[in-house]
Amino acid sequence: MPRIERIRRHYEARVSTDRANYDILDWASPQAQRCRFDVFRRVVDGCGLSPGFTVLDVGCGMTDLATYLEETGCKATYVGVDITHALLVEARRRTPGRRLVLADVFEAAPFAPGSVDTCYCSGVFNLHLGNNDEFALRALPRLARLCRVVAVANFLHCRTANPYPHCHYFDPDHLLAAMEREGLQADVIDDYLENDFTIVLRPPDAVA
Repeated sequence: MPRIERIRRHYEARVSTDRANYDILDWASPQAQRCRFDVFRRVVDGCGLSPGFTVLDVGCGMTDLATYLEETGCKATYVGVDITHALLVEARRRTPGRRLVLADVFEAAPFAPGSVDTCYCSGVFNLHLGNNDEFALRALPRLARLCRVVAVANFLHCRTANPYPHCHYFDPDHLLAAMEREGLQADVIDDYLENDFTIVLRPPDAVA
């Protein structure tokens, strides 16, 4: 079964009108989800971006990042993109009015290179599909090149003591070395959750 179809089936089966957002997205807790958002906020705050900067939320799911940004007073222009139609339908029902796009940014070209200030990608690489490492090495440079300033993506960490069999866990040193070979400025943040880390990427011509 193709990668996209496997992902869609996994999340479509979890969509229910009475299920919490974090549970639909297969996160352990809303607190863990917020920790990941805090890292994104830490990164963009350090970039000195002007109010209204654009955020492309890749794999936006239920658009919880937009809610977080609003609640924490971060004045950003939000665009969510996801490959799972059912998630976007439910997200629109719960929080109408947000700009959401049904697309695969890794295979198609719905957004031009350098068309947004920042990208955020959370949970996209977690579901074990058999080719996660290969896919991540192709996907991360594309995320970085969609941005003018910075791309941020989180991953499950290979140091995890009790891994879930349906999830994939990454070696941050491996990803970091690969991104540097791509000519990208890359950093790792891994001080917020034991089972998680974040890659921060800046394209070669980053404006900030």
